[in-house]
Amino acid sequence: MIQLLYLYSFFIGLLSSLILIPLLVKYASKLGLVDNPVGSLRKLHKAPMPRSGGLGIIIPTAIAILVILPWNDAILSFLVSSLVIVGFGLLDDVMELKPAQKLIGQTLGVCLAMVGGMVISTVPFIDDAPIWMSYALTFVFVMAVINGVNFSDGMDGLAAGTTLMALVVIFLLAVASNNAQVAIIAASICAALVGFLRFNTHPATIFMGDAGSQFLGFSVAWLAITLSQAEASTLTPLLPLLILGIPIMDVLQVVCVRVKKKLPLPGPDKEHFHHQIAKLGLTQASVVATVYILQLILLFGAFLVKHDTDTTAFGFYVFYLAGVLGLLYLAHMQGWTVGGAKAFEGHNRRNGVFRRVSALHPYSGKFYGAVTAGLLWVFAVISTGMPKGLIYIALIVAISIVSLRLIAKGRWTLLIARVSTYTASTFCVYGMTLSLGPQDLFGIFDLFLISLTILLAISIRTTRKKYFWLTPQDLLVLFFVILLAPSLSLDLGPGVNAGALVYKTILLLYLCEYVLARGYLAQKRLTTAALFSLFLLSINL
Repeated sequence: MIQLLYLYSFFIGLLSSLILIPLLVKYASKLGLVDNPVGSLRKLHKAPMPRSGGLGIIIPTAIAILVILPWNDAILSFLVSSLVIVGFGLLDDVMELKPAQKLIGQTLGVCLAMVGGMVISTVPFIDDAPIWMSYALTFVFVMAVINGVNFSDGMDGLAAGTTLMALVVIFLLAVASNNAQVAIIAASICAALVGFLRFNTHPATIFMGDAGSQFLGFSVAWLAITLSQAEASTLTPLLPLLILGIPIMDVLQVVCVRVKKKLPLPGPDKEHFHHQIAKLGLTQASVVATVYILQLILLFGAFLVKHDTDTTAFGFYVFYLAGVLGLLYLAHMQGWTVGGAKAFEGHNRRNGVFRRVSALHPYSGKFYGAVTAGLLWVFAVISTGMPKGLIYIALIVAISIVSLRLIAKGRWTLLIARVSTYTASTFCVYGMTLSLGPQDLFGIFDLFLISLTILLAISIRTTRKKYFWLTPQDLLVLFFVILLAPSLSLDLGPGVNAGALVYKTILLLYLCEYVLARGYLAQKRLTTAALFSLFLLSINL
């Protein structure tokens, strides 16, 4: 069932990312992947930061693709080309390559991808375009996207969030076009980005580095071209330009600024699109939110004109480009500013209202630990409609985790806890949802989960300690998942609502993260509860 493959690829990518990234944070210095801001005028962070997060996106994506998709020439071309680009990106992260050296790596990767079939064969406005024109256009476009995404990776959550939006649109269009290969790759990268955003939101604890940003730029360009250039596709060939319009716009405007200021085209500076917005006086979070909104507007327009003529699609992008850059230029010329600092102070005052009831915080870890354990056990017991194959897989995973726990002898406690709780949450929620069948939207149980969500959000705000916190990017991810999942019409079983399934899974994952952040004892208790719930599934065999 092809719809289940989408779900499997998403959860493989998500779980792999959430498990791998904390390890990459811990061992970044040993890998030589640390971003030191000393001596740099353009970096916003003050202390050295791990920039190994790209591996936390790339490796989970590769795992999901290799597990789910059959091997073919297109997959081989994508993986080999990505490997070349990632390899040069890692070299840049470790030893700071010169711009010319970076371009050599990008050129090699893009050329390999074009040899493998990634070519804009249908050139907009030109019928029967010569082959050299197709290759030249493909090369320029993909190189611009790779560097545009790389340029945008200057603020916490910016590159990851905007790329996630583009990938969601590509996924939906691929599903509608019955292009399962593109849809599964897009879903895998989306899942890895969701996991990465957990650690990359402001204030970030890890950066993706050049390896991650260049991989994302190449991947989203490859997917957009592959989707729009498919033989049976009715999509406009300009669709990649619309989906990837933000990084393209960044490249265009930064080239214009550097030419005007007589600066060299290659090299770092503070003239990128997000820097221009920040100069209006916005906080970092406000800049990211502004770019998110602009990306949403562009993607909405892409949906509207996806089947229209080249003239309509190109005209829309030119109008969008002129409007955004024109308004930004006017704002700078007129000296407009926004009261970002005052708004941020008001935000802190609102947080203070919640923090006055922080006396309840010491007990919240035990409370949510008990609630999470209870939900997992109840879900496991009522999972009577769970397929036997999945139950056997859950038992194998549980036995493997118990064995690892005995061998580890107290080591890797958090890693083992994450593997067990994430696995238990995924299996138990799916089994429960499949077994209960159709339910009223606002049943008693649903109201309880909604109330629990609100209570968890308030609990996170009742402490100054950064055990765990919600961010605008979390809400963006949750919005996308809940809004888009029902529209996919996934056939996950009789009476299973995809949106409700994903919502309950995400709620349990956030509960688990909140409890796991409370220390060693909380991790051990929740691991035991999760393993017990996996074994409880066996009573339905």
